[in-house]
Amino acid sequence: MDPFDQALIRLALEVDRLMPGYVDAYIGPPELRAEVQAGPRKETGALLEALERLRGNIPVTTHQRRAYLTALLRGIDCTLRKLNGEQFDYLTEVELLYDIEAQYIDEALFEDALRMLDNALPGTGKLIDRFNERRKRYELNIAQVLPLLDIARKETRQRTEQIIELVDGEDLQIRLTNNQPWGAYNWYKGNGQSLIEFNTDIPVFALSLISTFAHEGYPGHHTEHMLKEELLLRRLGYGEEALFLLHSPAAVIAEGIATSAVEIIFPKSNGCGDYHEWNEQVLFPAAGISGEPAELMRQVADAVHELRYVTANAAILFNTSQLDEEQTIDYIVTYALSTPERARKSFEFLSNPLFRSYSFTYTQGFDLVKRTAENDRLHLFKRLLTEQILPSQLANGTWKDLPGSAA
Repeated sequence: MDPFDQALIRLALEVDRLMPGYVDAYIGPPELRAEVQAGPRKETGALLEALERLRGNIPVTTHQRRAYLTALLRGIDCTLRKLNGEQFDYLTEVELLYDIEAQYIDEALFEDALRMLDNALPGTGKLIDRFNERRKRYELNIAQVLPLLDIARKETRQRTEQIIELVDGEDLQIRLTNNQPWGAYNWYKGNGQSLIEFNTDIPVFALSLISTFAHEGYPGHHTEHMLKEELLLRRLGYGEEALFLLHSPAAVIAEGIATSAVEIIFPKSNGCGDYHEWNEQVLFPAAGISGEPAELMRQVADAVHELRYVTANAAILFNTSQLDEEQTIDYIVTYALSTPERARKSFEFLSNPLFRSYSFTYTQGFDLVKRTAENDRLHLFKRLLTEQILPSQLANGTWKDLPGSAA
């Protein structure tokens, strides 16, 4: 690695010492990390000075890489300045970290979605009760989870291989865990290897199992990480690809890939049926569940999809002091139809200093992928898996003018 790459890696690893978890994954030279960890912890002032030196020495390998590194350093700068005590307007913080313009969504969208759900779900009781009773029908016991995840693993990998070539020797492991603020997480280990953990504090539902696995594994996080490691880090020598930072524009692209993943490998128009039909025909029988018809699941899923902005709205309301903790939890229960326990887990996420602005990577990431290439999402999806494309470039359309994929 050249001096710029080494200095960037050292800087990010030093930030991680001040904010543990900031570096989501590191696949660079182990001696660099060992060197940082062995030394005294550096103050934010010294790290800000190191950042300015990096800004003055950004490589000019390509115009696109320079733009990508500029946005990456802008995000690191925001994190460091916050750690140094500087206060930011919450939405400004989101923009600086993630290269997106987050917006508060009118609750009228949620109310329309709830009316759609009310019409779709049978029964006459309260909607929240009917909704959660329905989810309960699909709740898996712990003993079922790993065997069903293995079915999902085989299906998603086989479908992903049909759209893009995977790295030789890649693999992933699956493990159950607890006491985490998230439902599932991909830990990328390098050399094409991942560990995916599922948090059993939160019920695992058969309804969402295939989409969650696609999100974390094939063709989601695991697939993106292995391809960028091979194509960008190893072949092109882009040292920044040795780091996966939670506070960076790359996180928006990663979640845009992951939240679109199940629709990419189960396209509605290919004559083979979408993932709701696969659930009905394959997963539910394997789980011993008598499920609903695919069409009803599709109607409910479409309505629930519109509620994906609820947590992001809640993050704005809480982190701008418009709502306190209990009010925020109540907001999530009201509009997302969450149980209080699940809403409290969501609150843990959006109030955590490491994750408090992360919710927007899911919503904005999905919207950017869907709206940017409505007629050919697969083409854009494969480019995002293999290239350094910024969220702002998706939003303004300039991604189309970038050179073709490294693949």
